Amino acid sequence: MRFGSYILAIVALFIPVFSSAQSAPISIDGVYTDWPPNLATFTDVPESITGIDLLEMQVSNDDEFLFIRIIIDTEINLTSDLVSQHLMLFIDTDDNPSTGYNAQTGYGSELGVVFRERLAHYNVSPYSQVSFSDIQMRPAPTVTSNQFEIAIGRDLLPDGINPLFPSSTIRILFKDLDSGDSMPNTGEIFYYTFDETPVTPLVPTDLEKQNENFIRIVAYNTLYNGLIDPSRVANFETIIKLLNPDIIGFSECNDTNPDDIKILLDNWIPLGNSDGWYVVNDYGGDLITLSRWPILQHWQSLYRQLPVFIDLPENYNTDLLFTNAHLRCCSANYERQEQVDHYVAFMLDAQSQGGEIDLPQDTPFVYAGDLNLVGFVQQLTTLLTGAIQNTATYGQGAQYDWDNTDLIDQICRQTDKRMAYTWRHDSSSYPPGRLDFMIYSDAVMETEKAFTLQTEVMPADRLQTYGLGQYETSNASDHFPVVTDFSINVAASISEVMDAHTSVYPNPAKENIKVLFDKMGSFDIYLYDSCGVIVFAKEKVTKEFDIDLRSLSPGMYFLSTVDFNGNATWHKVIKE
Repeated sequence: MRFGSYILAIVALFIPVFSSAQSAPISIDGVYTDWPPNLATFTDVPESITGIDLLEMQVSNDDEFLFIRIIIDTEINLTSDLVSQHLMLFIDTDDNPSTGYNAQTGYGSELGVVFRERLAHYNVSPYSQVSFSDIQMRPAPTVTSNQFEIAIGRDLLPDGINPLFPSSTIRILFKDLDSGDSMPNTGEIFYYTFDETPVTPLVPTDLEKQNENFIRIVAYNTLYNGLIDPSRVANFETIIKLLNPDIIGFSECNDTNPDDIKILLDNWIPLGNSDGWYVVNDYGGDLITLSRWPILQHWQSLYRQLPVFIDLPENYNTDLLFTNAHLRCCSANYERQEQVDHYVAFMLDAQSQGGEIDLPQDTPFVYAGDLNLVGFVQQLTTLLTGAIQNTATYGQGAQYDWDNTDLIDQICRQTDKRMAYTWRHDSSSYPPGRLDFMIYSDAVMETEKAFTLQTEVMPADRLQTYGLGQYETSNASDHFPVVTDFSINVAASISEVMDAHTSVYPNPAKENIKVLFDKMGSFDIYLYDSCGVIVFAKEKVTKEFDIDLRSLSPGMYFLSTVDFNGNATWHKVIKE
């Protein structure tokens, strides 16, 4: 379909709908809490129609982007016809109904976005068809939803000649060509005027881990064996050395020998011990997982998913289950659902006695990787809630966090841009999207920092600070690394808090506590803060012992006494 230029004769009276424009620091991440109700809003009256009913849109901007949020009555996939739709966005970018394409009376549209075909018609002279990359289209989410948020770049020449927004006032119209619904309806015009008030600047995310006891997990799609590609391996070296992970899950390593990757990591980030990095892969698949700490066990039964059980150091008082995943891509909705159903069944088995795996109570677990969630939202819903769909094969699902609640989908927003996309390929018809995920059990662990690293959007001073090239990440892969620093929730991970053979007083205390033992022996004493960080340690204590609390912040702490057999018992300690 081509939209040609059109001279519009205005023959009717219109109801103008002028927006109360307000710039806002919008993040394109599929979360809508940053869209306050006082932004420019148009609400349509619900209609009895066959197909999509357009309900509401909100509009805002900053100095780089026009932001639009749309709400409809049906869950669709915005950039495909997975659910029947022909949604279009028309923008009269010069506020002149006599130029552009006659989208509706009162609208001379210069920009016509066809979402399911992933292209736009640029109705200027001369006409051209432009890509989503040409207009910096950034939508979210990538899965089915009844609402979407969209960013479109402002300072652009989509055809290399004509500015996209020559006017500060624009007219915005949505239409679904299948249902025939439009928003606004014929006879109304929705105007929006850009607000040039500066928004609150984004505070960039530092790349460093703030505490050595936090556990840094990285998920990274390497794009066709990138770790052994001579033209790209140097980029990966720079990125991985900078991120300095504790656990990393690589994907798209189909023809990559895991022992070769261990050699790379041992050279890039030497651990100073005889073992170096521990590595496993899924035989015949594309997943490679490396850990600083011993991998006690791994399982090969889950297709395109590699669970590994990691032996954390003693100070964490627990081990950790990490699953590296790379689910089937693109239109393989049935296969992806089977894969996540299988994972939930695996985890429910892990939390009960017998079967394939027995996981100790309150073991932290993380599921991460390129999940290719570009179809039905049910796949993500299953991962978070445990709602298995194929119950005949995988059994009845259930919430499988340790406190019988949903898991957390940790959105890793970019360090230097209010965006959450983790994949970008400007020569593809698909717009950037969040394909790489970090999902975890918040009953027993907490996020301390989370980010996606995309060097292409970082300013020169930040790149220089970290020794990065502007195209470091895109030269490595079309996916960006997603990074999360976790702390272990000590309060949730200990099964016995009180010890009858040890007493602690005064408790609460402001300055000092005394630890007394009423049995003979030698004990190691550790004091943890609420994040699992050791703030005091003393070995081979045999009698009454004082601990100075004056340098500690007020709050809850956990005192562990470990006997010569390695048995740990606990006390809660309150510092006033």
